[in-house]
Amino acid sequence: MSRRRGARARRWRALAAAGSLFAAPAGAGERPAARFDEEIDVAIAAAARVYPVPKALVKAVIRAESGFDPSATSPAGAVGLMQLMPGTARRLGIPPRRLRDPAENVMGGVRLLSVLLRHYRGDIVSALVAYNAGPRPPRGRVPPNGETPAYVRSVLLGLRRYGGGQGGPRPAGGAR
Repeated sequence: MSRRRGARARRWRALAAAGSLFAAPAGAGERPAARFDEEIDVAIAAAARVYPVPKALVKAVIRAESGFDPSATSPAGAVGLMQLMPGTARRLGIPPRRLRDPAENVMGGVRLLSVLLRHYRGDIVSALVAYNAGPRPPRGRVPPNGETPAYVRSVLLGLRRYGGGQGGPRPAGGAR
């Protein structure tokens, strides 16, 4: 979510996104933190009761951000399932020390997604660009940094994988 990320972070994201294009079927090692599956599902369900963000989109973001690993930390300092930066977490009402708690991290990440989706009037692509690279004008250009386009592609593929696309927010241009 930080605007500045090192070359290492961009390479990691690009590799993660590229890997998701050729990912093995679910259950074939995709989720390194399988022991947290139930806790993550409960956290997603709790956030869905509070914020109008489709569960499939939340799962797709978690998959792209952390690979479902609650202890993930990016080179830029983003933490947890939804890779929230400590400063962003504070603004969302989450103490940074609680970012590894799946319930807290997912609630904060979904709150942020909800705000972005509302701001961008349901445009998933614009909301994802903002989630990854910071706010842009509505339907603004995707930063040509290599990381953000791969990230958006990865989340959209994950959204399809988790059953998104039936109702809810829409991609740019109104296409479903």
